[in-house]
Parts: sequence; structure tokens; C-alpha cells
Amino acid sequence: MTDERDDASDESDSEDHGLPPEDLQYPEFVFEEGEIADDGSSELDADLDRDELRAWVEDLAGGLASHDIAVESPDGYVTLGVAPEGASMSFDPDESGVGEFAVTVEMRAKAMFVADDPEGEKVGARGGKGFVPIEALTGESDDEYRCYNWIDDPTDP
Repeated sequence: MTDERDDASDESDSEDHGLPPEDLQYPEFVFEEGEIADDGSSELDADLDRDELRAWVEDLAGGLASHDIAVESPDGYVTLGVAPEGASMSFDPDESGVGEFAVTVEMRAKAMFVADDPEGEKVGARGGKGFVPIEALTGESDDEYRCYNWIDDPTDP
């Protein structure tokens, strides 16, 4: 199965992923507790009711289509460029047939913007400043600017 996924990834990387502006969605997932490190790494949890979880899943789908998701905690913020990797599901019932049903969605991601102040200025679609380097618009370089590969330091946009 790994070979098939690699082939699919190579194929999808060559496809045009542009959406019309009216279809772009930039969800921000806000957590009341937890930390986002200087490099954008995090491990956050939220207790959600049915309506909140439904909204998060819809937002996640929109972010995946737009290739852009943000995560916020009380002390940090990270914007990620994302691409699909896979999903898994598990169900572990007890003797009465009731148990935890877990869904995991896996994405490849690149930190585009990291800040230690979630209330501060944001960069990218949310902040009104783009991520495209001027060379991509004005230069005649053979470099391919794609999937935020030019962002070396997401703390200094």
C-alpha cells in the first residue's frame, strides 16, 4: 500500500490545486489550553459537543481543500500549509457494545507562520499579507515556488 500512496502523492503534486477565491477557506482551530512551541509543534486537545465537532470537521475539510489551516492556543499561533496523507478509524467496544470510536486524519504540513502572541499581527490570507516571494512574481528563475517550499523561517515572514 505504501507504493500506491507514493504514486498517488507524486500524481497529486503535479495537479493544479488552485481554487477560485470564493471557495477558499482558512479555518483557525482555537484551543483554550496547551502550548504551541517556537517551531509550531503542538499537541492540543479539545472537548467538543456534537455541533462543535461537526463544525470542526467541516472547517477541516475546507482547510484541506484550501491547503491552509491555523491552530491557536493561549500562548501561540501557527499557520500550516497542508496536504493529505491518510486516515484511520478504530472502535473499541466494551462488553455492552459501547466504546470509543476514534478517527485520525493525517496530513503532511509545513509551518508557514509561527507567533508567540495569538492576538498579534498574522501573516497570510488571515493577515492580508501573502506568502508568495516577490521573485516568484517578478523574476525569471527556474525555481518552482510551490507549497511554501521557500519559507525557511516561519517566525520571520
